[in-house]
Amino acid sequence: MNNEKDKLLKIQKISTISGVILIGLLVCFLFLSIFSVKNLMSRLNDIRNHPFKVLDAGRNIQNDIDNVRITFEQLKNINTLDVVNDVRDRVKVFYDDIDLQIVSIEENYLGEKEDVYVLKNSLKEMKDAYSEFLEYVADDERSEAEIVYYNTKHINEVNEKFDLQLSGILDYAKNKFDYFYSEAEKSCVFSMFMSCLMFIVVLVVFFTYKYLLQVQTKKLKNQNQLFDLLSRNIDHIFMINELNNPERNYISQNAERILGFAPNPKDVSPALLFDYIDEKDRENIRQLFNTEGETYWNTIFHYNHPMLNKEKIFALQTYRIYDDNEERFISVLTDETAMINTQKELEQAMIKAEQANRAKSEFLSRMSHEIRTPMNGIIGMTMIALQNIGNDSKITDCLRKINMSSKHLLVLINDVLDMSKIESGRIEIKRDNFDFKVFMESLNNVIYNQAKDKDIDFEIVFVGDIDENLYGDSLRLNQIIMNLLSNALKFTPKGGKITLRITKTSSDNNEIWLKFEVIDTGCGIAKENYDKVFMAFEQENSNVSHVYGGTGLGLSISKKFTELMNGTISVSSKVGRGTTFTVILPFGIVKNDKKSCEDFKGLKVLVADDDDDTLAHTKLLLNKLGADVDITDNGYEAVAKVEKAQNEEHSYDICIIDWKMPFIDGIETVKRIKKSSISKIPIIILMTAYDASDIQENSKKAGVDVIISKPLFESTLTNVLSEIRSGQASNDLNKDQLSCDFRGKRFLIVEDNELNSEIAVELLGVTGAVLETAYNGQEAIEKFENSIPGYFDLILMDIQMPVMDGYEATKIIRSMDRKDALNIPILAMTANAFSDDMEKSIKAGMNGHISKPIDLKEVFEKISKVIK
Repeated sequence: MNNEKDKLLKIQKISTISGVILIGLLVCFLFLSIFSVKNLMSRLNDIRNHPFKVLDAGRNIQNDIDNVRITFEQLKNINTLDVVNDVRDRVKVFYDDIDLQIVSIEENYLGEKEDVYVLKNSLKEMKDAYSEFLEYVADDERSEAEIVYYNTKHINEVNEKFDLQLSGILDYAKNKFDYFYSEAEKSCVFSMFMSCLMFIVVLVVFFTYKYLLQVQTKKLKNQNQLFDLLSRNIDHIFMINELNNPERNYISQNAERILGFAPNPKDVSPALLFDYIDEKDRENIRQLFNTEGETYWNTIFHYNHPMLNKEKIFALQTYRIYDDNEERFISVLTDETAMINTQKELEQAMIKAEQANRAKSEFLSRMSHEIRTPMNGIIGMTMIALQNIGNDSKITDCLRKINMSSKHLLVLINDVLDMSKIESGRIEIKRDNFDFKVFMESLNNVIYNQAKDKDIDFEIVFVGDIDENLYGDSLRLNQIIMNLLSNALKFTPKGGKITLRITKTSSDNNEIWLKFEVIDTGCGIAKENYDKVFMAFEQENSNVSHVYGGTGLGLSISKKFTELMNGTISVSSKVGRGTTFTVILPFGIVKNDKKSCEDFKGLKVLVADDDDDTLAHTKLLLNKLGADVDITDNGYEAVAKVEKAQNEEHSYDICIIDWKMPFIDGIETVKRIKKSSISKIPIIILMTAYDASDIQENSKKAGVDVIISKPLFESTLTNVLSEIRSGQASNDLNKDQLSCDFRGKRFLIVEDNELNSEIAVELLGVTGAVLETAYNGQEAIEKFENSIPGYFDLILMDIQMPVMDGYEATKIIRSMDRKDALNIPILAMTANAFSDDMEKSIKAGMNGHISKPIDLKEVFEKISKVIK
């Protein structure tokens, strides 16, 4: 800023000097012009007064002499006395004029005076000679020859003398004329040269002055523009109040924007704000300015903005300045609202940061406890098993508990890893087509068993027509719902109930929105903690971790995943009565060309369920299939409706009865329907949200034909009704088997850790496959290279190994010159579980990726898939 100011002062100084020089040059140019004109006029006067008059007089004399000579020539022919007298009179006139011209020459001739004197004597001699000639002619009549002779002898010599003298004077005058003209021309050229030179110098100085003036003006203009721009955009109002010259008062252009009204420039004192300030601040400002002898005041006050209808906080600084015996007040009004709000936000951020630090410290403490608990179980049960070798039942119990503790520990580790990936931005949403029916069945199987162990009722309810195939990230959806359900299981006491209600909220040709509500009858959440429970490392209060355990990450992870999937998550709760978590997510619609060709038109069905949503959903599905449906919400009415239909000879073909209903349950209802049937006995389908194996025996005894599990899908009902129509309905339950038949297959297990290698061999040994092992990538290459083509059917490859890792080993195997190098299935079996690790495996040439710790079901499924 100081450099710019110095430059401006320097330019001002140079421009002032240039202006002075310009004025001096103009004065010099004026004097030079006057001098040049005066000199030129002097030369012109010299020419006019001297050579010009002499030359003019000489030409007149020459003319007069010529006239005299012509007049005398007449006497050659006629020389009578009258003619001679006439010649004498005429010649006298010419003589008089010649005398006058000689006087003019004498006055103006610049040559030697002797030249004029000689000319006068020559004229006198010429006059005397002509007078004698007249006397000679007048005496007697003369012949032309006599006259010619006389002229030759007496007149010609005189004439030549006179002509010669006159010519000399005229030549001198002509030379003088040429001299004066040359001097005048030189003076003119000099004047023109000096004028041009002076003009050029003046132009140079003028343009220099103009350039400097433009630079100065531009800099001043830029400074003014910058000041105007600054004053328009900053939150500072500048005011200058001159008490003696109010017309010179100034207020910056941003005043209207900041104050909300256009102030009067002539009144720029703080009093212009009084209409928008409360009385306390007005009085404070008045007292401040009433102090004597002060040159600086400052204060802060609250300002009610007239346009924004909200309160602002302004800071006022005023300076008293004396300049040239005049008193001025310079005031700066600053909008401090944003800064004060920022300070408050920083204070809040500091508080939140401290809370976050405390939360992380508490989280680490909880994690230490949470991790050590299952680790203690694993180590303790291992020691107990070692102490009870030979006691198979005790060892089996220890192994079961070790397995439970291991799974709990894995859940904890996965939560921490998921949170780490979310915070680092490494989480990816991978959308693909998935079977929502299979998804829900798997979810139901997992949660139902956990709820059963805690004596908690668990039910899944559908509202609306839910598509069986969706396009989305099933893995992240499973994590979201499992976290919410696990949370509900944790906080719901024995005898409570958990409901997962899934509602189709809206859809179009490309997208469907589903609402997932997890409703529990647990302890509830205080309203002020709604936001807190979604924060990472946070729990509602410190007692939660002591009473219920947990890391405080589950809900935070669910919220992050929901947002990444463009959905929303919310919570509502009543303390002591229960909590509802609501997740709304979009899914793509999967076009299904395989429409059901079954038509159950005319089929009469009765549905009995105490849940209104389940009743509505079941009726919707059956109506889609063409069935005629009646509904009831209890067993008594179901029995009555069956009896009434049989009496009216409109018997039901099928009765779908819920197992758990108030008053009388589904089993009892079935028994009464069977007992009361007097003609056609309807097909009985028992519908349950629980494990069908628990009621299979009782249902058979009661006469149930088919057991189906909730939630119901259209395909489930279609398959059951089709089986009933064809007579193939069965109560047998197909249980998932964690075994596969790989007999006749040879697998190469590449694993550097002996314990992990032993586990893999033991788990895969039950499949009947022949197993070989290698302890690093180099050993795996050698075994594969030394085997005949087709010897190995599969390679399970660890990634991080000494000597050579799994990526490099796979690339070398794929590059070998043998027919099975490109075709042999290679599965990565590694603890590297991130998505980019899976991508690296595929890029290296592997066919799939199995994450450790291994899920035996996943292992069997992936092996079966790649060795088909």
